[in-house]
Amino acid sequence: MSELVSLGIRLDKKIVEELSQIADEEHVDRTTIIRKLIADAIENYKKDKVLRKYDQGKISISKAAEDTGLTVGEIEEYMVRKGYRSKYSTADLERELELLKV
Repeated sequence: MSELVSLGIRLDKKIVEELSQIADEEHVDRTTIIRKLIADAIENYKKDKVLRKYDQGKISISKAAEDTGLTVGEIEEYMVRKGYRSKYSTADLERELELLKV
């Protein structure tokens, strides 16, 4: 298990109330929910950052998968869930198929 470090943070009262409600629904304490939500947010941030690099043409889909610790299929699935639309057209496919006809 990783080492836990105490961190003081001020949150809006409404957020604390929502955290308490979620904790009650999940039958865990509020601290556990906060840790889970932060971990999920960090994971999503990293995925979104990598997808921006991919979208800008800075990295390949396989590099995006590698950087996020996902398979190519998993990162593609994440991209679809996020509403990503491929720039790869049928013309691109036809061009590549023509190149393969050696």
